[in-house]
Amino acid sequence: MGENEKITTEGRDLGFWGLTAVAVGMTVASGVFSLPRDFPEGGASQGAVLIGWLVCGLGMFGLMRTFFGLSYVKPELKGGIFSFARAGFGDWVGFLSAWGYWVCCWVCLVAFSNLLFAASGYFFPFLGTDGNSIPAIICASIFLWILCALTLKGVDTASIVNVIVTFAKMVPLFLFIILAFLMGKFNPEIFFDNFWGTEGAEATSILAQVAGTAMITLWVFSGIEGAVVVSQRAKKMSDVAKASAASFFFVLVLYMFISLVSMGIMPGEDLAELGNPSLAYVMEAVVGPWGAVLINLGVMVSLAGGLLAVVIITAEVANSAAKNGSFCKFFAKENKNGSPVNSLVLSIGLAQLLLITTYFGETTFQALYWLSASMLMLPYLFCALYYAKVVMAKEGFDLYPGCKYGFEVFVAAIAVLYGLWLVVAVSFEYLLYSCMFYAPGALVYLKGRKEQNLDVFPGVPNKVLAAVVIIAGIISLVLIINGTLQPL
Repeated sequence: MGENEKITTEGRDLGFWGLTAVAVGMTVASGVFSLPRDFPEGGASQGAVLIGWLVCGLGMFGLMRTFFGLSYVKPELKGGIFSFARAGFGDWVGFLSAWGYWVCCWVCLVAFSNLLFAASGYFFPFLGTDGNSIPAIICASIFLWILCALTLKGVDTASIVNVIVTFAKMVPLFLFIILAFLMGKFNPEIFFDNFWGTEGAEATSILAQVAGTAMITLWVFSGIEGAVVVSQRAKKMSDVAKASAASFFFVLVLYMFISLVSMGIMPGEDLAELGNPSLAYVMEAVVGPWGAVLINLGVMVSLAGGLLAVVIITAEVANSAAKNGSFCKFFAKENKNGSPVNSLVLSIGLAQLLLITTYFGETTFQALYWLSASMLMLPYLFCALYYAKVVMAKEGFDLYPGCKYGFEVFVAAIAVLYGLWLVVAVSFEYLLYSCMFYAPGALVYLKGRKEQNLDVFPGVPNKVLAAVVIIAGIISLVLIINGTLQPL
């Protein structure tokens, strides 16, 4: 997830720079270290990657402004982005958004663990370089349960962790960009060779190449909603808007440089064959072995801290959903330290099961983050649709200082179109996978509704949506069992 990090601050003491630093720290995570390999491995040419970033940039800008706009005009909606879906489209849609976001989080734990021990394999060869060997899975499992135990004790170290991991991420990333040019390793001939990827028997259309970048760019930007999470700690709401925009454009430019500069250092076919984290091997080509050591150390520190943050967030998402009535009461239980014990243990347990399956299916980091990102599509799309609904009704915009209504209409339209584009662009295989993870959620939803003595699926649209999700989930499972659909 792309990837959220919990930030704890005290008082309303965050100004523009503080908010910007928090937003950058919450958005930049593991995905940036695998960018050099991800695009070429998916068949994207340099031109397609450039277009893909522009599409993502416009779409994510719309989503970023959507989250800010909703937090401003609907301050009473607490509990995360799924509260927006619930307010706009009812309890069942709100539940699906909460469930998808929660699944995204614990799948993210597996993706982070995979990359962490793939990077560790550079220093400890017995772990392997793919993160799914038996030693790597054992170490990852132990680490996850240690983090679970720490969180159950009510450990609150997220602020310190954020400072450390943000520094660990930024130093090697900036050094890579600077040294690539200072050392003269960026070669324009390599970068512009077959720029549109239209040569050769296996060439694909530009549209297909751009579509192939959608999940990659979504993953590295997942968590962009976190830019407004700490808005209650801001000195001024106007600083939140400015910091959200500044951090967004900073991260977009950083991502573009990392991916495009790499394509000028090594040919696409070579980048596609690199191990994870691929940026380490590109850095090694720039400055020698110490470059790979630096990147891998940065990845290890970043992900070790990031895993703690995601463990906390994963548990809190389910716990918060239970408290607002979306999940059943099981997830609301807390221990004497105030930690959400049931949601935490279940989340780590499910991550553990998925982690084990990565060995049998030889699952890669890329497959894991594609699944995690695909679970985000529905929550993001429903948020965009709700903002469009709010904008069209002009709800609360008289309380929105400096609001230009025409611009908000544009933002809502862009966010909705981008949400729809993600659904269209993702492969049909991952749509089925996501439904397979959504379908079991219906049992949790049914239990929660029964506990509250509420109608299960009121209205025809809810019944139709429930039928589609459940049937698609069953089809996905059947196709995996008979071998038609390969497991992750």
